[in-house]
Amino acid sequence: MEELTLEFTNQHMLYKCYMSFTKEGGLFVATNRHYELGQSLALNVLLPEEETHYSVSGKVAWVNPSASHSHAPQGIGVAFIDDKHNLKERIEKRLGPLLGSSEPTYTL
Repeated sequence: MEELTLEFTNQHMLYKCYMSFTKEGGLFVATNRHYELGQSLALNVLLPEEETHYSVSGKVAWVNPSASHSHAPQGIGVAFIDDKHNLKERIEKRLGPLLGSSEPTYTL
């Protein structure tokens, strides 16, 4: 299984990439590489102001192509499927009130 490393340096970028609408959580990954829907991936995630990377497995839930007219960059949405480190809860606790923001994100 391919592993991708995501390092969030600030809360704003984490907010822009977090997929709160999926049951188990997920993250948008900006990439120009081609991935198939349903493809399994491992994410190695560093949250802002933390030193520990958290591993989570997921599946590609959607693809934002390079020719998209949306505000999001090219990339993929990866829905968490095996969140042993409770990354969803860690992210939601960190984002807190931002989760209710009307500011657009890179997600659906």
